Amino acid sequence: MLQELYPFSSRHSLRIFARTSPPTLDQPIDLPSTMPSFTSSLLTSDTTAYTHATTSPFLTSAARGTTSKALLGRWLANDRLYIHAYIAGTGRLLPLLTLPPAAPSDGSAPRDTSTRLLDWIVAALVNVRREEGFFLETAHRYGLDVNLPGAAALHSSSTAAEFAAAKLEGLRRWEALFGSIAAGPEGQPLPWLEGAVIFWGTEVCYLDAWTGVKNALDPAGDAAKDADGGALRAEFINNWTTDEFRRFVDDLRDIIDDAVEEEVRLHGEDIRAVFYERALEQWKKVLAAEETFWPAE
Repeated sequence: MLQELYPFSSRHSLRIFARTSPPTLDQPIDLPSTMPSFTSSLLTSDTTAYTHATTSPFLTSAARGTTSKALLGRWLANDRLYIHAYIAGTGRLLPLLTLPPAAPSDGSAPRDTSTRLLDWIVAALVNVRREEGFFLETAHRYGLDVNLPGAAALHSSSTAAEFAAAKLEGLRRWEALFGSIAAGPEGQPLPWLEGAVIFWGTEVCYLDAWTGVKNALDPAGDAAKDADGGALRAEFINNWTTDEFRRFVDDLRDIIDDAVEEEVRLHGEDIRAVFYERALEQWKKVLAAEETFWPAE
């Protein structure tokens, strides 16, 4: 059965591509009005750390049009390498999904959260590959160097050291975090929870950070007069704040929330605290990585 198609985006793939919308549960879960969702509890667990992860002098400079081409190029070079770590992270997350062996009797697409997460990952992978192309094409047009020092000659020990030293602390943290994705505690439900929280965390932080920049832009500002030649104002900021991107982030949020509520219905309320402890550990690492991913002026 064909499902409704809608534009799909990710943190690094905000061009509009038609993707299949993740299906909803047969029986939508209604939480009591006084109970926060699982992911909203993570968002509010440390508001100070979240603010540090989504605001920085670099972002303020982006809103003011004072970011130099050199600084923007250096950050984009790190962001491009982040994409590579993101791709590798999906490879570690995919084996943790258990897809239903039996097909739905009504001929419809499976509605379980593992299948929905698979659809989300597939769309994200397609889109990040396209986004890297957008990076390269836009950087070329605006004269931005998106290679870290030593990137072209990593076979040399001296250039390899130079390349490693040029990485932002946030990039190193993200490479380690994506590389650490593994099954949750043996015998517990949702072995993919930690990995999904990592991906949702990076996407929601990125969305909120650049939405803050967009909201702070001077409507009368002239992109041609910006220090970066207008690359951020005319290209990147709009690309990172679309409604499609927000919908994409919300899709993963809903998958996580729905999966937790399903397990609570099966195993009782106590399992929620177990899930929260598992997720919170990753959430803290996400915020630390995001905070250090913004470059110093």
